[in-house]
Amino acid sequence: MTVEMTLNLPADVAAYLTAKGDASAFTTRVLRRQMLAEDLEKSARVRAQAGLATTAAEPAESEDATLERWARVAAR
Repeated sequence: MTVEMTLNLPADVAAYLTAKGDASAFTTRVLRRQMLAEDLEKSARVRAQAGLATTAAEPAESEDATLERWARVAAR
């Protein structure tokens, strides 16, 4: 399901977003990364409180592979 929203953005941000072509897809990707980052920060705090050490990425892992791995962890 999608929801239509209206946003007020500073002119420079609007120009940047417009240059990306599909503003909805770009905005969705950026916001999903932020949502995942917040979930991961919360998860890291919980693991740290439990005394568990974690790493952010595997050696030579691409950003997309890291995000996919983090998404799997966050879903647990």
